[in-house]
Amino acid sequence: MENAQHDKCIVCGKPLGYRKIRFCNDTHRRYFWNRRPDRMEKMREWQIIYNNRKATYSPDKIQCLLCGLWYRQVGTHIWQRHKMSGREYREYFDLEVKRGILPPDLRELKAEYVKENGTIENLKTGKKYWFVKGDKRAGRYKRSHITMERLHNLHKLKNI
Repeated sequence: MENAQHDKCIVCGKPLGYRKIRFCNDTHRRYFWNRRPDRMEKMREWQIIYNNRKATYSPDKIQCLLCGLWYRQVGTHIWQRHKMSGREYREYFDLEVKRGILPPDLRELKAEYVKENGTIENLKTGKKYWFVKGDKRAGRYKRSHITMERLHNLHKLKNI
C-alpha cells in the first residue's frame, strides 16, 4: 500500500477503507483544520480580545454574579455557561423572579419593538384572561421578598 498513512482517520484512527481521504467525517476534518498552529495562535488572540471586552465594565452591560464578566444579556450567558435557568439564577441571588435581567437601554429598546410590531395588542387582548382579585387560582408561585417589597410599596403609593 503506497498510501498507508491515509488508511486511517488522522483524528480518531478509524479505518477508512479504500477511499483516498484523510478523515472519516466532516466534523473530524473541521476539528483538524481549526487546530492548525497558525489558527490556534489567531484563536488565542481573539480570545484575549474577547475576554478583555467581556471583563470590562460598561453602563450598557450587566455583570454575571457567578463569574463576574459583563454581558449585554446575562440570561443567555447563564444558560449556556453555567447551565442555570434564569429563574434559578434570580432565586439564588435573591432577585425579582418575574423580572428580566436587562440593562435599561435594552429594556427600552425591546419595549419599543413590542409597540412597533403589534405584540402589545396581544397583551391587551389577553387582559380578559387575567386573574381577578381574590381568585384562588392566582399567585400560586412563590414570590421573592424583593417582589413582595415592590408590590407592598406600590400598594402604599396607590393609597396615598
